[in-house]
Amino acid sequence: MLIDNKIISVLTIKDYKKSLDLAKCLYDSGIVNLDIRLRTQQSKKAIELIKNSKFKFNIGIGTVLSLEDLYFVKSLGIKYAYSPNTDVKILNNANKLDIQFIPGISNIDNVISAVKCNCKYLKYYPAEKSGGVSNLDLIIAKSTIKNLKFIAMGGITSINIKPYLKHKNIIGIGTSWIAEESLIE
Repeated sequence: MLIDNKIISVLTIKDYKKSLDLAKCLYDSGIVNLDIRLRTQQSKKAIELIKNSKFKFNIGIGTVLSLEDLYFVKSLGIKYAYSPNTDVKILNNANKLDIQFIPGISNIDNVISAVKCNCKYLKYYPAEKSGGVSNLDLIIAKSTIKNLKFIAMGGITSINIKPYLKHKNIIGIGTSWIAEESLIE
């Protein structure tokens, strides 16, 4: 699912006109896994520009909260999308649209709901506020499925990233500090 490494640059783009310069900078730095969040009015235009650029990114769309958002993901041929929560209605619609959906989980009840909806990957979010890798280990211990795969996001910095990189169930780590909003503006 991820290309080259576990690192995912999580982006909130407020001005789509800056998106291609940002994309080039990330690409030239070896960052090819992107989570572009649907948090601004210009994020959809930015996603379209980056998706159709000459750069070969592995793009996931984040903050997918509605059926309209799912249709947008599908229209671009994006293979996977994220949400901060486990909304069964969104998960079922993503399945119907053949979109690999990665719902946010922070406890075992979320995991059970997501697994029932055939989710292969889960977004451990907000990772640090939820208790970090030690809480993730507790969630995994409570689950009947031991080979769950997670993408950890939320509060992960260059200082606390190491245990996430080493965790056997974590296949990706989403971070916004690679391209902070203030630097993009």
